[in-house]
Amino acid sequence: MTCQLDDVRTAIDEIDEEIVALIWRRERLVRLAGGLKENDDAVRSPKRMEEVIAHVRQAAEDQDSDCNVVERTYKAMIEAFVDYELKVRQQMETQRKLDAFSRS
Repeated sequence: MTCQLDDVRTAIDEIDEEIVALIWRRERLVRLAGGLKENDDAVRSPKRMEEVIAHVRQAAEDQDSDCNVVERTYKAMIEAFVDYELKVRQQMETQRKLDAFSRS
């Protein structure tokens, strides 16, 4: 039984590495999106969050996955990415101010 459990854990570890790679790709896109949005309210957009949740719930349903697990996972991930995007926007704004100051 331990051998089977070890095999399952190894497979889970491999999937986790794939998930981390996908999160990194998403992070790069979120960084780009943060620079395109007009303000912090656009980052926090509850409407967009609802759209993403509906989309992933449907994807989960299409794959016979547990929609509630997917939704809870995505809500946590979206919250983390909103915080990240706000941080990126703040860094970009600070850099713009520094650039403007150095040109004056």
